[in-house]
Amino acid sequence: MARHSVMVRQVCSLHPFASELSPTLSIRVEFVWRESGQLELSFGLRPLLPSGDLEELLLPPLQPTPQRLDDLWQHTCFEAFLGLPGSPCYWELNVSPSGDWNLYAFDGYRVRREPVDVPLAVEHPPLLTLQRGLRDLRGDIQLPLHPWWPPGVQPELGLAMVVEERDGRLSTWALRHPAEQADFHDRRAFLSF
Repeated sequence: MARHSVMVRQVCSLHPFASELSPTLSIRVEFVWRESGQLELSFGLRPLLPSGDLEELLLPPLQPTPQRLDDLWQHTCFEAFLGLPGSPCYWELNVSPSGDWNLYAFDGYRVRREPVDVPLAVEHPPLLTLQRGLRDLRGDIQLPLHPWWPPGVQPELGLAMVVEERDGRLSTWALRHPAEQADFHDRRAFLSF
């Protein structure tokens, strides 16, 4: 008998670290993990107020040729953290609305691995599709996990976003904020299955 492939799909809300300093947004993330080695993320932003819009957010235009760049989290950035179950190892994916991206590997809490799987990630970079409207933004990301992720192993997921406003203020959004400081690397905020 043929074995059926496994798929997990879930929709989650992100919450600001300091709501009083954050724009009044609703940010939802849908993720789909496929045992075949594909992760799909869909980040959706909308204003909470009926009269609101996204005009105060700083959203760089989508580039025709996205690049692998550092420090994307210093501006508006979609983020996902993939924890290896039963291990301190995890990976951090950053994708800008411009399409620029990076993938970092960690051997433990904030212990970055060098080199950072550069050849593997460059061969299979994430693909971003962006849809913008006055009242909504949707960023769909497809990330092939093979060959750098163990086959058939569902990751623990940390989903997060940095939002930059036109005045330069940054707000940090995540599934939950278990520490006194915003910290996307905190595995206590990851979803486990």
